[in-house]
Amino acid sequence: MLCNGCGRPGTSTDSDPERNPYFQRAKKSYELQDFQAAAGFYQKALQVEPQLARAHLELGLLYDEKLSDPIAAIYHYREFLDLEPKSDKRQLVEDFIERDKLALASKLPQSSVVDHADLTRLQTEKAALMQENGTLRARIAELERGAASASVPAIPPVAPAAVVAASPSTAVNAADAPAENVKARTHTVQKGDTLQSLALKYYGTRSAWDKIYQVNRSLLASKDQLKIGKQLLIP
Repeated sequence: MLCNGCGRPGTSTDSDPERNPYFQRAKKSYELQDFQAAAGFYQKALQVEPQLARAHLELGLLYDEKLSDPIAAIYHYREFLDLEPKSDKRQLVEDFIERDKLALASKLPQSSVVDHADLTRLQTEKAALMQENGTLRARIAELERGAASASVPAIPPVAPAAVVAASPSTAVNAADAPAENVKARTHTVQKGDTLQSLALKYYGTRSAWDKIYQVNRSLLASKDQLKIGKQLLIP
């Protein structure tokens, strides 16, 4: 350690550390590489003798080189210099303080709340999500327009020749025809309904299911799943 054999005998600020039992136990713990225990014993040595400058210097070196705590190291280095302003190791300790200051400054950007690269990434992700949401909203609006137009049946155009050829009696019969023949039907999906069961119900054959599916494709997630309560057009 740096301080073994150092010091100025006879000074009031640095009494003989060899007489302090905690100082001796700290040295032994250091030799056993139990650095946390060594730091604890040096602290106890200072509680007994607050003017023990050597203990501050040893703590500074310990926090600096073994415990990776530059803030604590700087504190103890400064305490040592306050107690031993004329020490022949003053320049060396001041160099240690400057080195630890630079180490702390280099870590400051990494300890900021949000790093510039992270901020840029978050802004890019936000823009992408907003664009995706806009696309989804447009698709939903398109599906809703398709559903609205499907619910209003189209009236087939009447050929002019057919109008001329139609007799008064034919016109009356058309007016008296059931509503299903003029206007498309709708069916509200019930539990257990399938396209095949609806084809059987309305057309008398299960094979006509594709006719219902083609008309209602924009409303159905798949041909095998019908959502209960959904209104389907029966052509």
